[in-house]
Amino acid sequence: MAENDYFGLELLFKSVEATIQTKSDVLIAVVHWYLIKNSFRNVGIGDDKTLSDGEETSELLPDGWNSNPHSYSLRYMNNGQLYILHGIDSEGTMIVNLLQVKTLNVSNTTFQIEDTVKAVKGSATTMITELPSVLDRIRMQLLVPVFESNKKDGETQTAQSSKEPVKTEREPSSLIIGPRLPGRLPGSDPLGVGNVGRGDLDPFGRGGGGMIFEPPGGFNPLGNLRQPGPFGNIPGARFDPFGPVVGNNPRQFRNPDPNPDHLPPPGYDDMFM
Repeated sequence: MAENDYFGLELLFKSVEATIQTKSDVLIAVVHWYLIKNSFRNVGIGDDKTLSDGEETSELLPDGWNSNPHSYSLRYMNNGQLYILHGIDSEGTMIVNLLQVKTLNVSNTTFQIEDTVKAVKGSATTMITELPSVLDRIRMQLLVPVFESNKKDGETQTAQSSKEPVKTEREPSSLIIGPRLPGRLPGSDPLGVGNVGRGDLDPFGRGGGGMIFEPPGGFNPLGNLRQPGPFGNIPGARFDPFGPVVGNNPRQFRNPDPNPDHLPPPGYDDMFM
């Protein structure tokens, strides 16, 4: 950073020269100056997260800014938004964080006080010999994260507000619903897939199908018992025995031939065997 980039820093140190007591005071004064350089304005001390009407802003550090040499809390305004700067000296390490109150975005950076601040009197470059690197850390670790987060939040809200909700309605698919048949509602199993096997649950097939063979003319469990036919003909059976029939007397159908399951041994009809 060039010398002309430090414009106003010497004036700031002159304004608080009498109140600087510690090296941590020097660090907070530099952070304050960098915020002022980037359009921040101080609105007092403390961590109150509300803004009252007619809040006065200033480029100067407020009275009592370093009343506690190990803890700092300063309030700032930027573009109508409130920010709170905290600084804590923790055993030689200065922890600084910046909070954007509205979005609660927060950033932080740390400094080793003894390595960073060499003196509490003199010019700015005398007190902080590595001033360019200190200012670069303030910019990259303290300011940029908060402002980048605010920018992304703003872009997201703008994008969401610019998008109108689009309602999409799915057209019914014939592949899902199938053809609409008379007497059926759309989507009510038009292909009858749910009825597959239903007839087998009703042995008499009253709903169609069934496991019992129904002879022509309908099933009458008693009407065909006296009708002539092959021996073993059972009305309603799925398979009827077959064989030659002698006349109309089913008793003569005794040993049909051929039938390997009913071949009698020799002399089967001889009652004396």
